[in-house]
Amino acid sequence: MLKKFAIAAVVVGAGLGLLHATGLNSYTSTAFSKVRGTFKKSVPLEFELERLRHEVGQLIPEMKQSFSRIADEMVAVENLDKEIRANTVALAKQKQVLIAMTKDLESGKKLISYGDREYTADRVARRLERDWAAYKNGEAELKSKSDLLDAKQTALDATRERLSSIRVQKQELEVEIARLEAELKTVRLAQTKNQFHFDDSRLARCKAAVAEIKNRLTAEKYASDLANQFGNDVIPVEKKAQPTSQIIHEIRAHFGDSTNEPTTSVADKQ
Repeated sequence: MLKKFAIAAVVVGAGLGLLHATGLNSYTSTAFSKVRGTFKKSVPLEFELERLRHEVGQLIPEMKQSFSRIADEMVAVENLDKEIRANTVALAKQKQVLIAMTKDLESGKKLISYGDREYTADRVARRLERDWAAYKNGEAELKSKSDLLDAKQTALDATRERLSSIRVQKQELEVEIARLEAELKTVRLAQTKNQFHFDDSRLARCKAAVAEIKNRLTAEKYASDLANQFGNDVIPVEKKAQPTSQIIHEIRAHFGDSTNEPTTSVADKQ
């Protein structure tokens, strides 16, 4: 089994080396970047806003987790400040002793009294040398502690400002997220109103067909009316019977006196 894992590791390593050597890793990374970008765009905006709101909500818990460390640092700063104050007082007292011992040695006395005891000048000189070296070390240590205190205090001030800035920015982000959510709801409402999409060209064709049918029906109606009114060639005229006397008068006027000759009846001709 171990041998198989070793062989697989070698194959994978060789494949990665080949990709790196041939430059194909750039293609792989580019393809991965495109896939990741496409996947991100496919995520619904509602989910993205919810995820963002959750991330913003985690800012305060993360800040609270650092409160204990900040509090410990504040205690350390306070203790360091107290220590510096105590060292400053001690160095001030030591300075007075050094000045007094220096003056005593400069007086040329062989014996120098401190309290109820007397010390030779040589012994005081040796004590002065040791105390002076200790004073210089203490002064250097005090300078180092003072620099450290300044650095710690500056860091604490920056941390406080950072916490305050994060809190303000968190509030601004929450307002911005609320605005985006309201805007997204407006967009979704508009999309809901427009979800039933019709083909305007098809609708226009239907309307044109209806108008054409109406026009044809109207034209056929007019044609029928015209046929009823003017379709027959002979317009019927009502005939009135003429009186017999009028007919006789017209015949005599047309034929003259020939109408007085004996006439043959229709029966005789037959």
